[in-house]
Amino acid sequence: ILFILIFFSCKQEKSLEYYVEGVSSPIVKLNGTWKFNIEPRGDFWEPDTQIKDWKDIQVPGECMMQGFAIKHDEPFAYKKRIEIPADFINKRIILQFDGVYSYARVWINGNFVREHSGGFTRWECDITPFVEPGESALLTVEVTDKVDEISYGSGYTLHLIGGILRDVHLLALPKTYPHQVSIATDFDDDYKNAMLTINGKLTGKVTNARLELQLTDKGIKNIPLENSIIDLNNADSFTIDNPVTSPLKWDAEHPNLYKLTLSYFENDKLLYSKAYQIGFRKIEVMGNKFLVNGMEIKLRGACRHDIHPLLGRVSTPEYELKDVLLAKEANINFIRASHYPPTENFLRLCDEYGIYVEDETAVCFANTWRRKEYFPGATENDPAYTDRYLSQLEEMIVNHRNHPSIILWSIGNENKFGENFKKSYDWVKENDKTRPVIFSYSGYVPDSIKAYDILSIHYPGIKGDKEEFGIGMVAFENSEMPVLSDEWAHNACYNFRTIKEDPNVRDFWGQSLDSMWTIVFDADGGLGGAIWGMIDETFMLPDTLSGFNEWWGIDVEPSLQKFQGHTVGSGEWGMIDTWRRKKPEFWHTKKAYSPFKVLQTKFDGYKQGENLSVPVYNRYNHTNFHELTIKYTYQNREGILDVVDIKPHTKGALSIPIKNLKPNEFILLEAFDRNNLLVDKYKLRLKIKNQIKGPDDSSGEISLIEDEGQLTIICENNTRIIFDKISGLIKEVQKPSGNFSFSGPHLNLRVKGKPIDHMRNHINEYVEDWTLNFFSYKREENRVIVSVKGNSSNLSMIDFEITIEPTGQISTKYEVKEIPSGYIREIGIRFDSDNNIDSLSWKRDTYWSYYPPNHLSASKGTVTLYSNTPNVYRKAPEKEWIYDTKSFYYNGTDSEKINGQLTFIAKATKENIRDYNLYKAKQKVVSVKGNGDISCRIAKSENGIMLYANNIIDYFN
Repeated sequence: ILFILIFFSCKQEKSLEYYVEGVSSPIVKLNGTWKFNIEPRGDFWEPDTQIKDWKDIQVPGECMMQGFAIKHDEPFAYKKRIEIPADFINKRIILQFDGVYSYARVWINGNFVREHSGGFTRWECDITPFVEPGESALLTVEVTDKVDEISYGSGYTLHLIGGILRDVHLLALPKTYPHQVSIATDFDDDYKNAMLTINGKLTGKVTNARLELQLTDKGIKNIPLENSIIDLNNADSFTIDNPVTSPLKWDAEHPNLYKLTLSYFENDKLLYSKAYQIGFRKIEVMGNKFLVNGMEIKLRGACRHDIHPLLGRVSTPEYELKDVLLAKEANINFIRASHYPPTENFLRLCDEYGIYVEDETAVCFANTWRRKEYFPGATENDPAYTDRYLSQLEEMIVNHRNHPSIILWSIGNENKFGENFKKSYDWVKENDKTRPVIFSYSGYVPDSIKAYDILSIHYPGIKGDKEEFGIGMVAFENSEMPVLSDEWAHNACYNFRTIKEDPNVRDFWGQSLDSMWTIVFDADGGLGGAIWGMIDETFMLPDTLSGFNEWWGIDVEPSLQKFQGHTVGSGEWGMIDTWRRKKPEFWHTKKAYSPFKVLQTKFDGYKQGENLSVPVYNRYNHTNFHELTIKYTYQNREGILDVVDIKPHTKGALSIPIKNLKPNEFILLEAFDRNNLLVDKYKLRLKIKNQIKGPDDSSGEISLIEDEGQLTIICENNTRIIFDKISGLIKEVQKPSGNFSFSGPHLNLRVKGKPIDHMRNHINEYVEDWTLNFFSYKREENRVIVSVKGNSSNLSMIDFEITIEPTGQISTKYEVKEIPSGYIREIGIRFDSDNNIDSLSWKRDTYWSYYPPNHLSASKGTVTLYSNTPNVYRKAPEKEWIYDTKSFYYNGTDSEKINGQLTFIAKATKENIRDYNLYKAKQKVVSVKGNGDISCRIAKSENGIMLYANNIIDYFN
C-alpha cells in the first residue's frame, strides 16, 4: 500500500507541472522519424500526395548531417502523420516548434497555417480549425535555408544547417488561459525581503474567473502569499504583487529555486495550471559595477554553441546536461549563448545548477564578417528586415524572461550598429526592465544614442588593453560602465601546423588565461570574460555527401587550409570536443578560473613544529569559505580544516596542522563545494633549490676505436657510440642487447617568418641540410670530447661540442653564429632514432602544482606512443582525447591506424623537464636529464622517431 501511495503522489505532482482540464497528456512530443523530400514538387502539401518515395529523417536534426545535400533558397519538405488525442476535444490545439532553420511554412491536412522566419526561437501554430480530436492529421513543413538569414547560422558553420533543429510538440490548451506570463522579483534596500510580481495576458476577456497562486520551496513547503487569489472579471490582462519575507536568494553559487504554480478557474472549475521554476534575485548596474543581490560579481565564462556530433546544430537533453555539469566542473559560472538563444531545457538546467547566462538574439555579422555570397550583408538599417529583428527578439524574451539564470540580453554578435538595433534595444528596455543589455560591437554606436548598458570588448590581450572601434578599456577597466569581454581567450585552432605538431600549445593557452583572469578579477569595472569556445565547432558530415567544396565546405580563408575533408566548421576551438571528451584546456580552465585560489604552493622559512600558513584568495562572488569542505592529505593521513571564515573577494590564510613537513614530500590540499564537487586541488611543498646536473659520477673506463670511416667510443657495459666521420655526427649506438639507430645531434632552429594571414606566420626552418667542415676529438680524464663544425645552405658557423662519459651520458653544447632575427619557435638539438621506440615517460616542473594523472602537461607520466583503439569516422570514441592520434577535422576522415601516428599526449612538448625517457619493449634506451630549464618532444618521421631537446620554445601563432 505504501508503494502505491508514493507512486500516486509522484504522478500527481508531475501532472501538476502542466495541467489542462480533461486531458491526460496535454503535451505530446512529435520528435522521431519523419518523412523527407529534398525536392518537393507540385502541391506537395496536399493530403493525397504520394510519399512512398520520401526518405526517413530524424527530427530534430540537420538535413546535411543525415545525408541530404540541401541548397540555399531551395525549399525541402517534411511530412508526419500525427494522432490528435480524443481528449483534446473542445481545446485549443497548438503545434509548437522550438527551432526550424531558417524559414518555414506549415500546412495541416493541406490547409496553410502560417510562416515563420528565424531558426532558434519557439513559435506556435494554432491548428484547431484544421483537425479533429480522435483522428489523425497530416502535418507538412516546408523549410528553406535562406541565404539572407540574419543569424548567418549556415555561414559560420561552412555548411547548410537547415532543418528542424529542435523539439516539436502538440499541445492542448483551454479556449481561454493566461499566457505571456512575466515573473519578476525585487528586493528591498537590505536585500532581505522581496516583491514577487506576476504580469500576464488572457487569450480573451472573461467573467466569473480567477487565478490562484501557490508558492512552494524546494522542500514543498507552502509560502503564504497575501494575494494568492485574484478575481478576473471582464479582464484580458493581470498584474499581481506579493511581498515575500526573507526568501532564499538565487545566485550561481546558491541556485535556490521556488515553484510558482499559476492556476486558472472559470465558474470555480480548474481549467488550466502551469508551474514555473523561479528564483529570487535582483540585478543592478551601479556605475561600472554589476551587482547580483547587492554583491559585485565577476563572470568566469565560456561561449557555447548547440552541437551534436552526428546531428549537427542540435542540442539534446543528454548533451545539455553534460554541458552544464562540465561547466560547473570547470569552475565556469557564466555561459554566453552564442550566437542565438538556447533551448528552454538548457536554461532550466542553468537555473537548477547555477550558471549565469547571456541570452543572445540570432543576429550575427550584420555588415561585418559575412562572406560575400551571404547577401545582403548590411541589414542593420534596412526596414525590410526590421520585422525579422524584432519578431525573433520578442520570441526570445517572452519565452525566456522567467529564467533567473539569464542576467543580461544580447541584441546581436559583432554587428555594425543601425536603426534595427536601436529598435531592438528600445523594445527590450520597454518589455523587461530587470536586466541590462549588451551589444557588440559597442564602438559602432554613436555617442548620442543609448543602445547598451554593458560595454562589450572582444579579444583583449592578456593585459586587458583594447580599443575597439573607438571605445575600449585599459587593464580590463572602464570607469563609466561594466566591461565584459564576452569573447576572449580564443582557444588555439587556426594555427593548424602547430596544433598538429605540438599539442602543448594548449598548455601555453592555459597560462595566458590564468594571467587574464588574475588581472580582471581585481580590475575596477572589469566584469570578466567568456572563452571562445566551450565546444569544438566541427561537423562530421557524411563523407559521401555531395556538394562538398561546391556549395558547402568552401573554406572562407583558403590560406588556412583548416579542414581536410567532410568534417567542416570554423575550428576545434573547444575545451571539450563534440563528443564532450575533455581536452587539455578543460583542466587549465578549471585552474585559471578557480574561485579557491591558493596564492603560494612552495614555501621557504617553514619552521618544524608549526602549522603551515597558506595564503588564499576567495574569488567567489557569494560564497564564504566556511561553506567549503577543505581537506588536506599528508603521508596518507587525511584531515579536514576547521571552519575557515574568508568572505567573497577577500584574501586570508589557511592554517594546516602539519608539524613536520619534509622537503621531499607534499601536502595535497583539496576544496569541495556544497555539492561535494571538487573546486580545486593543490600540492604544497617546501621550496627546493634547483640542483644543477653535472656529468654522471663514474669511475668506469672509456676507450676509442678509430678507422677511416668512423669513430667508436666504448663505454661501460660494452655500450658503443659510433660517429660517422663524413657527417661528424653520431650514427648508431650498439649495446650487447642489440644495435640501436640513434643519430645526431642536429641543430633545431625555427624562427617566425612572414605573415600568412592575421592569425598565422610562416615558420622558417634552418639547418635542413648539413655540411661538415671540421671534426676532431680528444680524451680528457675519463671522458671523450668531440668537436664538430659545419654549416647548412641557409645558416653558417654551427659548432657542436659533444662530451661522452663512461656511463654513456652525452652532453651537447652548441653555438650558432648569426641567429636570424625574429621570434624563435624552437632552438635546440635533435636526435633521430629508429621505429622501435614504443613508449615514453617524463618528470618535469609544472605551471600548476597539481594535474590529473596523464594530463597532457602533468608533472609526470608514462604513456605508449600509439593507440590500439582507433577512432572511426562518425563513431563514438572509446578512449580519452589525449590518446587520439589524428583529428578528422585537420587530417581527413580516414579512420585512425594502429601504430600509425603518435598520440597527442606522446608528441606534445614536455616543458621544464627533469627526466624524459624513451623505451623499447619496456627497456629504457634514451634518457634526457634536465634542471627544469629545457623542453623535450618527439615527432614521427618516415624512418623513425625524432627526439627534440630545446632550450627555447614559443608559440607565436
